[in-house]
Amino acid sequence: MAAGDFLEIYKDSDSWNCIATVYFIDTAHNIIAYLETIYNILKPGGYWINLGPLLYHFADISGESSIELSYEEIREVMLKLGFEILKEDTNFRSTYTQNPESMLQYEYNCMFFVAQKPLLDRIS
Repeated sequence: MAAGDFLEIYKDSDSWNCIATVYFIDTAHNIIAYLETIYNILKPGGYWINLGPLLYHFADISGESSIELSYEEIREVMLKLGFEILKEDTNFRSTYTQNPESMLQYEYNCMFFVAQKPLLDRIS
């Protein structure tokens, strides 16, 4: 893990066996660019594990661009890129950084999936 802009830091193709994104992909201005980068930096046969909601951090900020896809649209882009979806749960309930003793509890409806970059890229 490294601090900075995800798209600027992670550029080396086929360099990671597994990528875990937790409460992360909705931080993108352009989620498609995140998906393309994740696919690019995974080694063939590598896994992507994701858990998190789609809150889109830039959605309501004036002057900020934000491409906001539904999970169904994200799934379609993933498949077009070449990912194989091995497991998915679109109604995974999860909490996020809170005090378990507090009377105030937040729960998120998250998407959880495990996807794999195939060993061989599909021939277009």
